[in-house]
Amino acid sequence: MQIYVACLASYNAGVLHGEWIDLEGRDADDVRDEIARILRESPHPNVTVDCPDCGGTGTTYVPRVFGGAECTACGGSGKVASAEEWAVHDYDDVFGDTWGEHPDLDKLCALQERLDELHNDTERAAYTAFCDHEGLDDVTVEQFHEAYVGQFDSWADFAENYVDESGLLHGVPDALSRYFDYESYGRDIRLNGDAFEVSGFYFWSR
Repeated sequence: MQIYVACLASYNAGVLHGEWIDLEGRDADDVRDEIARILRESPHPNVTVDCPDCGGTGTTYVPRVFGGAECTACGGSGKVASAEEWAVHDYDDVFGDTWGEHPDLDKLCALQERLDELHNDTERAAYTAFCDHEGLDDVTVEQFHEAYVGQFDSWADFAENYVDESGLLHGVPDALSRYFDYESYGRDIRLNGDAFEVSGFYFWSR
């Protein structure tokens, strides 16, 4: 998942300043560091923050120099210019509608970790659909796998898959089983609330 982080001071001044940040393989602190860098590079700074090169001390360590040397990044002041506020203005994932402009970065990165556990884009899309239906941002991969059945074109196809997988008609002669009404059976499963469908993905109800 990628998020586009924009500097609000620049945005309010009519200037677009921001970057896409890839969350894959990063924790929330890594993302915060990236956002801080983007804000320090803003063409419309409105605050000062601790210099990242010297940690706000104004000096940097130099071998054999007692007390270190003056930090060249901040001129020894320990402070650098920065913008203060930011917002996420875009996501490359449908979860954007859920997280909005000011997401909890810890939870967002935890979501990315769960997405990384899934095997392919189809599973990730199904997981997204499942979370959207459940209204949860902390659905575990295990919970998803317990509920997920597959992707089907209709409830009849879902019912046929279930009948085949469960062996419901095992031992019934083909001359009779071919008359089984999968459409009605699938409809009954849906109306009974035993399963649900989101964007063509089918799940057992929890």
